[in-house]
Amino acid sequence: MTLKALGKPLFCEALRRIISTLANKNEELQNFLGTVDRTIIGLQDESCKVTSELELEMEKLSSALEEKGVELREAIVEETQRKKLELQKQLSDGKFALLSCEELLEFANQTLSISNEEEFLKAAKEIKERVTMAPAFRLTTRPAVSESMAKYSVDFSMERSALQRLHFLLVPKAPEIDISSCIVCDNIISFTWQPSNDAACATSRPTECYDVEYQKTDVNGWQKPAGETPWEKICDITDTKVTISGLKFDTCFTVVRVRAKNKMAAGEFSEPVTIETRAYNFSFDATTAHVDLKVQGDTVTWEPQGVKSHDPRLKGKENKSSSRSATPSPNKTAAIRAGRDRFSGESYTVLGDQDMIGGCHYWEVRPLADWKSLTQSLTSRLYLPSLFGTVVSP
Repeated sequence: MTLKALGKPLFCEALRRIISTLANKNEELQNFLGTVDRTIIGLQDESCKVTSELELEMEKLSSALEEKGVELREAIVEETQRKKLELQKQLSDGKFALLSCEELLEFANQTLSISNEEEFLKAAKEIKERVTMAPAFRLTTRPAVSESMAKYSVDFSMERSALQRLHFLLVPKAPEIDISSCIVCDNIISFTWQPSNDAACATSRPTECYDVEYQKTDVNGWQKPAGETPWEKICDITDTKVTISGLKFDTCFTVVRVRAKNKMAAGEFSEPVTIETRAYNFSFDATTAHVDLKVQGDTVTWEPQGVKSHDPRLKGKENKSSSRSATPSPNKTAAIRAGRDRFSGESYTVLGDQDMIGGCHYWEVRPLADWKSLTQSLTSRLYLPSLFGTVVSP
């Protein structure tokens, strides 16, 4: 066999590897281009959305400013009208007093030309009385109100500055999970986190709530699962701590992360933290189960047995009672039924498929809705032949 013949299979194998690499890269590039196209479309849609939201907020702001302007203008008009009414009344009273004063002055001048002493004294007395009661001497010569409207002066410099500081809402930065606070107990995980130092920034809204997500994995150190395992979510947490209960630790680790939300936006998730969730996991050993038991995964079900087939004595008693009466006594029937419910039952056993070797173990047994009672027990391997691990009775 020549070297040339030996080299061709090697070159073919290398060429196949190159083709496989190129095919994978080709698929990766196609996926990348598809992602970019979708991102461009999403960017345009998101741009239209935020522009519409901006226009709506600007309309609300303009409407609020216009309403406040109408309110302030009405206040100025009302104050001006009030002052004008007071001045017009004072003007009317002044004109009346002036007319009265002119008439009295003319009468006084005419009195000076009276030659008859008796008539002169009478006229002078009348003038004195009229002067005492004259409106001109009871009317103040000072305007009731001033023309000043200083209390309605406006200064919107602060508001103008606030408007000039308006900017887009800042997305809250990712919180930081306190690794030392992560606690695993039984089937519960508890942990706390610290808000970002920028959460109280003047241009950002305060954090209103948090979203927590967790995911099971068998890898120490988070990485994107191959099967796109979905994150379990707990939303709208108002505190900076959470307790996740009712878990089933069927993996070695649980990854947790948290993000902050304000009124308008949700921020990025924190760095994922991997928590070790060691647990005692076992399944049921179907080979050790009673023939009437149906073992499927971690669930055991069975069909209850009929009472009559297990207690022929009850059946015999019922046959004997028919010789005395075709219809048995209701009290006796009730007593028989109560006896059946009280003393009949089934007892089954099924073993787990794992041994417990040292340590403290936690597990749960959750009976179904139609259960009556259930007992679980432990035993040494030496006593397996005499084990009655699961007992169901009324």
